[in-house]
Amino acid sequence: MSPSRPVWPVVTGAGVLGLVAGGAVVGLVAGLASGSPSTLPPLNTPEQVVLAWDASFRDSDCSAFRRTTTRDFRAAYSEEFDYGTCSGFRKGNDDIAEDKPDDFWETYEIDVLDVQVDGERATVEVEESWEYLDSRDRVKDESDEYTYHLVLVDGQWRIDDASFIDPGSAVPV
Repeated sequence: MSPSRPVWPVVTGAGVLGLVAGGAVVGLVAGLASGSPSTLPPLNTPEQVVLAWDASFRDSDCSAFRRTTTRDFRAAYSEEFDYGTCSGFRKGNDDIAEDKPDDFWETYEIDVLDVQVDGERATVEVEESWEYLDSRDRVKDESDEYTYHLVLVDGQWRIDDASFIDPGSAVPV
C-alpha cells in the first residue's frame, strides 16, 4: 500500500489561486464599468473627438462632453440648458432622450463622411442614422448630416461649432 499524500497543500494552493483570479476579474470589471475620464481613449484626431462627443450623449458622460468641446461652444449650445455645467448637460441630455424611442441607441449609427484639417482648424462631416416605428408599426429609416468645426486648444482638438446640413443650407445646431 502506498502512503497517502496530504491534501491540504493542494486545497490551500487552489484557494489562493481562486482568490487572486477573482480579485483580478473584479478589478477589471470595476475599471471598465467606471467610465471615468482616465479610461477614455486618447483623442488625437478631429474624427475621434466628434465620435467621443457623440458618445457622450449616449453614455450621458459630462466629462467626455467637456473634453471634446470648447467653452464657447458649451455656452452657445443651448438657450434652454446651461451646457457649461454638468448638471445642465444632464438636464439637456435627459430632455433630448425624452423625444427618442426607448431603443433609439440600439439602432443608431454615426458614419464619418469627410475630414478636412487646415492647420489648427478642422471640419468633420457625419451622417447619423437610426430606425423607428411609424404609427402603423412599420420600420422607418431616418438620417441627418452634421458638420463639426474644430479648433486646436492647448494641442487638443475641440468642437467649436456645429451645423445641421439641410439640403441647400447649413443651420446651426
